Amino acid sequence: MIKAIIIDDERNSRDIIALMLGKYCPEITIADMASDCADGIEKIKQHRPELVFLDLEMPDGTGFDVLAGTLPDIPFEAVFVTAFEKKFLHVIRFSDVELILKPIDKESLLQAVALITERINTGSSKDRYRVLLENFNNSKPVAWQLLIPATNGEAYTINIPAIEYLEVKGDNCMFRLNSGKLITAVQSFRYYADLFTSLHFYQINNNQMIQISNISRLDGSSGKVVLKGGTTLDITEKRQRDLLHKMAHH
Repeated sequence: MIKAIIIDDERNSRDIIALMLGKYCPEITIADMASDCADGIEKIKQHRPELVFLDLEMPDGTGFDVLAGTLPDIPFEAVFVTAFEKKFLHVIRFSDVELILKPIDKESLLQAVALITERINTGSSKDRYRVLLENFNNSKPVAWQLLIPATNGEAYTINIPAIEYLEVKGDNCMFRLNSGKLITAVQSFRYYADLFTSLHFYQINNNQMIQISNISRLDGSSGKVVLKGGTTLDITEKRQRDLLHKMAHH
């Protein structure tokens, strides 16, 4: 059995999570519930759960504050629950931490529980929570870190400026770093392309996205982008004009 705690300031939300876990996830036993961050931290210390369902925003703080309150060692896996994904989207997605949107549906809950159960059973690294807190406390996205679960079973933590470009690799996404290292992520190219769109990245064609700060020059006559490391990539004519505009305002 996996011991769990639910921390959410809305009683209805706590009850729904508990009801759904009882109905669909018999491997989860609920040790306790809390309605705010302070009480949640105390109950985590009291019960030492393996899994915590965490509301993102509560009257006395955030789910991140609960994580920070258990440092230096975060002894549990967490699933964040929120109705406001966009506010903390990048902080959460960059660290590969589980997120369920309210109203909670059966499929999302089962998917999250299955993944967390695997992490608990395999003793998976909890570096994602360190990355999460560091990114949350850093107001400059360019200084953030990205945790990449790779197809080789490893998880790599890289600094955003270290990314030269990313591209489609079958159903996965391949990262090329400035060092020349290649990492093939479990997630798709579209997953990361959507994540990086609001940062200083630009999708130059259907299969590749570059970090704008890595551009050396744009060769319009040949339809090429030359990166500082010497890599040359194709760019469509329509996207050349848009990229020039973004470079001028970068």
